[in-house]
Amino acid sequence: MRLLSLRARNFRNFEHLELECAPRLNIFVGDNGQGKTNILESIYVLGQLRSFRGVGRTELTRWGADVVSLQGSVEHPAHGTEVALGMSWNGQRRLLKIQGREIARAVEYLGYLSALIFAADSVQVIKGSPEGRRRLIDRALVSLQPTYLSLLQQHHMVLKQRNRLLKEPKIDRANLEVWNAKFAEVGAAVVQARARYLERLNRRLAELSALKLGSPAALQLCYQPVLGPASAASVEDQGVQGDGHLGVIMQHLTEGIARMERDELRARMSLIGPQRDEVGFHLEGRDLRSFGSQGEQRLAVLLILIGMLEDIEAEIGTPPIVLLDDMVAELDRRRRGLLWEFLQTIRAQVFLSGTELSPDLEALCAAVPEARVWRVSAGKILPQG
Repeated sequence: MRLLSLRARNFRNFEHLELECAPRLNIFVGDNGQGKTNILESIYVLGQLRSFRGVGRTELTRWGADVVSLQGSVEHPAHGTEVALGMSWNGQRRLLKIQGREIARAVEYLGYLSALIFAADSVQVIKGSPEGRRRLIDRALVSLQPTYLSLLQQHHMVLKQRNRLLKEPKIDRANLEVWNAKFAEVGAAVVQARARYLERLNRRLAELSALKLGSPAALQLCYQPVLGPASAASVEDQGVQGDGHLGVIMQHLTEGIARMERDELRARMSLIGPQRDEVGFHLEGRDLRSFGSQGEQRLAVLLILIGMLEDIEAEIGTPPIVLLDDMVAELDRRRRGLLWEFLQTIRAQVFLSGTELSPDLEALCAAVPEARVWRVSAGKILPQG
């Protein structure tokens, strides 16, 4: 999978952006606030249809502009030929195109340009809220299975409707039972997808821990679905491992809804389900959120990046694009060495940003064939060197 070229109009601080991409390594350097992250974001939005910063299309639109357009030429082995992707919006109206043909459903568009994003603040996924950890897993799942996005959207719709009913002054019991059943059905599918993915990813992380750390104590992601009053127990403790039958998970959720009925009516909102799941990051049995050093947390993020990339490549036959936003500055020498080794050996196309072309980056450019460097300043981009 390769992004061959990128065209953007009125995206963030770029009135016009044109980029002919190197097949392997693309580096953007410049002072903070000049637009480096915006370039990476435009690539991510073109492929994933949403920002990794968690903002809407209004924030992505250049000040004073109405119409925003993103266009990219993509090489994907599964499709054989060069594919032209296009995304534009004017206010709330969004238009998607593949090979110039308008696409009505996002699920038909996703998968042509998959991307993994890791940034200097990615360590916050460990230290921050459970929502960020769920989002990390869900993004990887969408890259693997674009139809998973439809499942997430369906769950969001059912959750919204169920919460609306729980807020009613007089509860319509019959209607609530209908939505309870739908909530259990869709929620179980989300839990099963997450559990299966994390089970497979953990096997890969165990191999990486032994290879990169020389330690049998593996980094593991502990999935803790909230299926009932005993919230955030591990999937093993709840008997809903990734290979578990969907009906078993649905039964757990159905029983949990019944047991939590009084509490949910009092709270007037859903208290169980995938929207409350937790994912723990454990190294040597320690929860890195509570007991991990900053260095261990950064190492965990780096290993997860490598593990996710290898998993996606193994599953779909081609690696996703890798976006690294100012990540280098936050790593010590040992972990930078691990990152350089990773970047030199992977087949993925990489887009990397930093404040300067350091000796480390210069050495990386020399080691990686087909590398290009651009300088970004005030919404303008120029080749360097």
